Amino acid sequence: MKKLFEASEAVAAPVAQVRALIDDGWAVRAFLGGEEAAAYVEVDHRPGVAGFQGHWWYRGEISAEPAAAGTTLTYRVFNIAAGGAWAVPLANKLFIGYRRKVQDGVTALARRIEDHLR
Repeated sequence: MKKLFEASEAVAAPVAQVRALIDDGWAVRAFLGGEEAAAYVEVDHRPGVAGFQGHWWYRGEISAEPAAAGTTLTYRVFNIAAGGAWAVPLANKLFIGYRRKVQDGVTALARRIEDHLR
């Protein structure tokens, strides 16, 4: 498993509240676009971290850590291809624009969490 991308965003909420949303699956559903989208990936949990896998190469993880102003939400993207890992960048158009997409995704999730907790 090779980490390809990582992005973080501040959440103005206590880490316990954010981790609860990760642990109960709300954060993954919000990130992926609801129940229907979440049904197409495998999801696993450990306290405060949700991992989801799809396609032949992709694993994403969402986690939350304490920060001075609340919580730092982090999203990581991994290449989990068992064979042909070299083809992952080619299959994804060399990931052009993907780093921005990862940051935009974690930023949007952070704002949804804040709105949900208000």
